[in-house]
Amino acid sequence: MIIWFVPRVVMEPEAWEMHTVDASSSGADGVKMADINNDGFLDVVTGWEEGGMTKLYLHPGLEKVEEWWPSVIVGNTPNVEDAVFADVDDDGNLDIVSCTENGSEKIFFHYSKGSDLLDEVNWEQLVLPASDGRMPWMYAEPIQLDGQYGVDIVAAGKGDRSQLGWFEAPSNPTDINGWQWHPISSVGWIMSILLKDMDEDGDQDIVITDRRLSLQACRWLENPGVGEHQKEPWESHIIGAKNLEVMFMDMADLNQDGKEEVVVTERTKQTIRIFSRLNKAGTKWAEKIIDIPLSTGNAKSVEAGDLNGDGIPELVLSTNTDGEAKVGLTWLDGRDLMNNGEIIFKNISGKHRAKYDKVELLDIDRDGDLDVLICEENYGTNSEGLGVVWYENPFK
Repeated sequence: MIIWFVPRVVMEPEAWEMHTVDASSSGADGVKMADINNDGFLDVVTGWEEGGMTKLYLHPGLEKVEEWWPSVIVGNTPNVEDAVFADVDDDGNLDIVSCTENGSEKIFFHYSKGSDLLDEVNWEQLVLPASDGRMPWMYAEPIQLDGQYGVDIVAAGKGDRSQLGWFEAPSNPTDINGWQWHPISSVGWIMSILLKDMDEDGDQDIVITDRRLSLQACRWLENPGVGEHQKEPWESHIIGAKNLEVMFMDMADLNQDGKEEVVVTERTKQTIRIFSRLNKAGTKWAEKIIDIPLSTGNAKSVEAGDLNGDGIPELVLSTNTDGEAKVGLTWLDGRDLMNNGEIIFKNISGKHRAKYDKVELLDIDRDGDLDVLICEENYGTNSEGLGVVWYENPFK
């Protein structure tokens, strides 16, 4: 079953107020969050691709949250594509993992070595040997996958020789040479990695969007079991959007039926695709298609969250405006999605020349509603150089 919606665009009310976390370098490429200093606020890590560095930002507290955030460069990472928090040495303190692509093709571990996280001397950077030169790395997610030792890492890249797989943590967490790579599937250009139990059998499966080449689609890989079984083949299941240039994705219970939908942006036809589960095994899906207006730019990411406090998730869309002044951040009302009503894209960002990346939703200013955290890959002359920014939700 396929339902197709042609939207109407409304640019009122006025744009949400924007606050800058940092705009001091070039090519901010994705944001990840965790409370690294245990102060109760989520901190942010970002890789600056053109700037060639990975940077940590500590939430400054509510009084200074609208100012630039205190930060530290945790490592020099040429062509960095992604950075994420993970306790890779199993010492109880979060470290940072960076993925780098063409021209570097390494995964870096950035170890936190002291209590003053804003002092560069308290950060040590090492290359993960099992990653070096294997592929251009795009994305990584920490997970305890095999039930032993420390956290493992699921990762993937892009290009003809790229794969999705996982790095098995060694018995000695400080032995960086002991990490072992286990491939799961060939990929063309990974965009998203989500860790979910898709078949309700008690273990973590892997949901991905693959942007290019023969396996282009949104699909999930079925975990074959615990321990040594996880090194066996993982069966691939297509969710949808086959042969489309899928971008970022999210999963959330949009229709309040107790089951999560899969929400994907794609660029081939410029749509948002919503896939609803039809069976417990996760092998049959219904599809809802929403056209993305040309006035917003080319599809990049979609994220679900309750923006207006009505208990129903909304969708936030980010786009690349390709150097034109367009509204690159918009939101869609959850009630319209749930009731198959008229789809209206509503203004968040106002008009920018922007290459927005993946949307993250969190209550940054602790006023009870979800704000939008995002980075904009500010490079060249086709961008306004926004850097890492957040948009303050006007709903109270």
